[in-house]
Amino acid sequence: VYVIHRRDEFRAEEAVVAALKKKDNVEFVLNSNIVEIKEESFAVSGVVVEDKNTHERREIAIDGLFVAIGQVPDNTAFAQVVELDKAGYIVAGEDCKTKTEGIFAAGDGRTKEVRQLVTAAGDGAVAGIAAAKYCEAF
Repeated sequence: VYVIHRRDEFRAEEAVVAALKKKDNVEFVLNSNIVEIKEESFAVSGVVVEDKNTHERREIAIDGLFVAIGQVPDNTAFAQVVELDKAGYIVAGEDCKTKTEGIFAAGDGRTKEVRQLVTAAGDGAVAGIAAAKYCEAF
């Protein structure tokens, strides 16, 4: 798991950040922005991040991408691929399916009534299972 953050420190609750830093499978990439999303066979395969200070770029191989910045959705990068509602949230049902075949949306970036950590985690499970079933059909 990579946590890519545009600043050198977090403004989140210290206890949450401290707990995350204790995880062996989490790497923090600070002072960096994602400048490119890589794709292979119609799936996310990596991201290119750029250090804001040195402008050095590095590619990170990934199997999935969750975007979260602040409290207002910024899904405009996906507007050509999936439907967004008036507020900018990705339109997806409770099954996390979008109207675009093979694309699922989970977490606070999709249309939903409650935006909490536990509901986002639940979305991740639902979207993961739905995506696995979709892939099994091939």
